[in-house]
Amino acid sequence: MALNSSYPPESSMYTSSCDESKEETQNDMSTVIDYKKGVKHFIETAPDMKKLPPDFVLPLSANPFSVSYAEIPVIDLSRLAESSESRISTVKAISSACELWGFFRIVNHGIDMGVIEEMLKVAEEFFDLSLMEKMKYSSEDVMNPVRYGTSLNTSKKHSLHWRDYFRHYGHPFHHTFHLWPLNPPNYRNVAKEYLEHIWELAMKIGSAISEGLGLDNGYIKKSFGEGFQILAANYYPPCPEPEKTLGLAAHSDHGALTILMQNCVNGLQVKHNDQWVAVDHVPGTFVVNIGDYLEILSNGKYKSVEHRATVNAQKTRISVAVGHGPELSNVIGPATQLVDPTDEIQYQPIVYKDYIRLQQTTTIRGKSALQAVRTTSK
Repeated sequence: MALNSSYPPESSMYTSSCDESKEETQNDMSTVIDYKKGVKHFIETAPDMKKLPPDFVLPLSANPFSVSYAEIPVIDLSRLAESSESRISTVKAISSACELWGFFRIVNHGIDMGVIEEMLKVAEEFFDLSLMEKMKYSSEDVMNPVRYGTSLNTSKKHSLHWRDYFRHYGHPFHHTFHLWPLNPPNYRNVAKEYLEHIWELAMKIGSAISEGLGLDNGYIKKSFGEGFQILAANYYPPCPEPEKTLGLAAHSDHGALTILMQNCVNGLQVKHNDQWVAVDHVPGTFVVNIGDYLEILSNGKYKSVEHRATVNAQKTRISVAVGHGPELSNVIGPATQLVDPTDEIQYQPIVYKDYIRLQQTTTIRGKSALQAVRTTSK
């Protein structure tokens, strides 16, 4: 369900409308500045806020908490290292999860809880930094390798979302590691260790997905070339009227695989069979979803799935999502082995960097970017 992203009246944000046009202009200018500072800063400067500012009220078709509850598939990754019979059954389970859900939960993934907890801790510490420190990383360029912002990723006018974010590139580390924050003091070391483990985990899952598609088990990794990894830490503070907004609108991810972890606060919802399904947090597990690149590579056999984030009135939700895809200069398209001679190629080739820019700059959420590169109406 793609949400209407039209921008509300400019006079409705953090300042009241005025009779004098000069005062309106001044207020609108301060509105833009306040918006760019982030939701966390805004609520800290308005601690007694009882109503949601009008610009954050989204045109939702239904209350976001009126959803179904169903358990996404659970995959025991330790079975990939067992006997051939266990591995085959696990590969089939992953393939089924990709085809039917596009989302699954992994257990026994092999990453120590201490590594996970440290990453969550430094992410929270980053959002607790002074506004001046965070704004060092503010940028309107969606391809900036280190970026702090709020609402959606784009700077184009849109209905605002109750979220601050911090994003930066990961693997291959030699390109951007020197650009990562020096504050919190241990951020670089903690994030690098975490991302190294997550990259290895993504390659393990990618190998199983390759097998499930009938490809060589190294196909996805080879298609990545040097590869591209991006970390997105999201901060969703308590909201005075959570039923009227979202932390993040319905969207699919641009990469092949996203691996998500979060604190103990729920908020993830997945679209399944045209219904929104709430995905509860389970300690010690990761939630994995396939993205647009895998839908393109599989020529539509696997579908990237829309998901969204809700907010609540009591607790801050923090999530850390890590996406994985091919190197930015790669031209992406369907795997020739997966295109039957009687079938059409469903997606036109596009440079991955251009696809990311297309997907990240749009104010129309859902799967609009993927639709733009389709060659068929299927």
